[in-house]
Amino acid sequence: MAVFHRRSILTGLGTLAAMPLVQRAHAQAPVLPTNEAVIRELYLVAEATSLNADRFVSLFADDGYFLDMSSGQKWIGQEVREPVTGLISAYPDMHRELLSFYSTSDDVVVVELKLQGTHGGDLPLPGGILRATGRKFDVPCCDVWHLRDGKVKSFHCYNNLVGSLKS
Repeated sequence: MAVFHRRSILTGLGTLAAMPLVQRAHAQAPVLPTNEAVIRELYLVAEATSLNADRFVSLFADDGYFLDMSSGQKWIGQEVREPVTGLISAYPDMHRELLSFYSTSDDVVVVELKLQGTHGGDLPLPGGILRATGRKFDVPCCDVWHLRDGKVKSFHCYNNLVGSLKS
């Protein structure tokens, strides 16, 4: 006949009772999205068909910025909505074909993509307004994103969209 010690039975029951709590607590811990997932969501909410400028802004740090390398224009904080909404006004069918993602261990994501659509509306630029040309475009682009704690700290967009429309 086996002899059970009261302390070992209570310890065993305590362990069993605590296990679901530990598992439940672990299951409820928030899972932060990967940097690539954050960037993919940014592209999605910047599409003409699913534009959500508020969500776009919310994925940036309070002091995060968007820098258009071709024009030198820079938007900080809440201003980052301006180039996104402005692009949709000028290019109402704007689409980004995402080609390749490269993520580093130091919170940098580089994306090769194509900007595609039709120049159907006027585009305000620092040197004046570029009137709608009606031209379709398919322009290569490279975006460099720096993130901190799941938010965009900086976004550098390397493109020649405007140049392709003027020629």
